[in-house]
This record gives sequence, C-alpha cells and structure tokens, in this order.
Amino acid sequence: MPDRVLLNAEKRELLGKKVGRLRRAGILPATVYGHNVTPQSIQFRAADLRPVLREAGTSQLVDLVIAGETARPVFLRQVAIDAKRNTVLHVEFFQANLREKVHTQVPIHFVGDSQAVKDGGILLTVLDHVNIESLPQDVPSGGVEVDLSLLAEMNSQLNAGELTLPPGLTLLTPVEETVVKVNPPVSEEAIEAVLAEETALPQELGGEEAQPDAVPES
Repeated sequence: MPDRVLLNAEKRELLGKKVGRLRRAGILPATVYGHNVTPQSIQFRAADLRPVLREAGTSQLVDLVIAGETARPVFLRQVAIDAKRNTVLHVEFFQANLREKVHTQVPIHFVGDSQAVKDGGILLTVLDHVNIESLPQDVPSGGVEVDLSLLAEMNSQLNAGELTLPPGLTLLTPVEETVVKVNPPVSEEAIEAVLAEETALPQELGGEEAQPDAVPES
C-alpha cells in the first residue's frame, strides 16, 4: 500500500470571524470530526492543502498530525470556497475508523481501445465515478478501471454491475446504470437534414411561405 499524504496541523484558538486573521497570514482554518470523535478546531498552512488535493483528493486517506500527536487517518470531506475571491475559506476532515466501512466515490479510468470506435462509432461516457463501500484503507488509489476493448460492436455498452472491482469493495451505484456505450456514427444524410433545418430562412427574409394543412371539403 502506498504511503499516505502527511498533513501537519495545530490546534486552533481563533474562532468565528477572527479566523480572517489566519487566512491573511497564509493559514487555513479547519475542523476534524468523525464517528465517536469529538469535533476539533485546527489550522494548517494554506500551501499544504495543494498536495492533499493532488495526491489524496476526497477518496484517499490522509495522515493528519495535530501538534505532534499520533497521526490520525482522515478523509478530506469539504473545502469551502469564496467564489468572489476564489480563495479557500475552511476545510473539513472526517476521521476514519479503520475497522468500520465507509461510503465514498472512486473515479473511473478508461483503458484499452474499442473496436466499435475504430469502426466509426461514437464513444459516450455516462459516468466518471462509482459509489462504493469498503474499509478506509481498501479504497483504491487508482480508482476503477474499465476496459473499452469489451465494446466491440455498435450500440454495445457496459453497466455498473459489469465492472470488475478490486477486492474488498462493494458497489453502491445501481447495477443497471450505464457507464459507457458506443453509438453508431451519424449519417451524412442526417447531418445535411439538420443543417438544412438550421439554415432555413424565415419568410420575412426570403424563405418559402409555409403551406397550410389541407382542409377536407364538407
């Protein structure tokens, strides 16, 4: 199992509106909570959030060390953003119990080549992640792989229930949900018909007058 990202933090004394002082000093306010865990206010260097987002995201465990204490396994749960200033306001961490299963999302990674796409089909990806249940340490760092070579014919598709999950994972996404499929290529006639409809001029600009429906004689 790869080493987890390490994040050093300190206990936070400033609360409420006073945390603005921290942000101006390059420090982010945060909270850590969990099942049977007393919520705790903490703070850490804003620059240290980048590797957490890049290497762990919201699906991988992070080793959170608060004031030199023993590392806690946590998930990044939420990052509050100030949309106007495009700055981080607050971060939330969920402390995991390594013996209790968690629900989380893992990304889908498409590998291989589809013969149907090589033959002119159009690849349509419907899902980019699936929901799973597992022990925290069993959440796959590389997500779930989907082999596109299984899509050999036009109109073929793969549903969530057909995915091969790593050991220890239980699928929570409905099995009938489509993950990816190959649609037939659009014919030139269909494209020309759409273009003709889009470029038709209204009568005021020289287009043909619409003909009324015939009325049967009484």
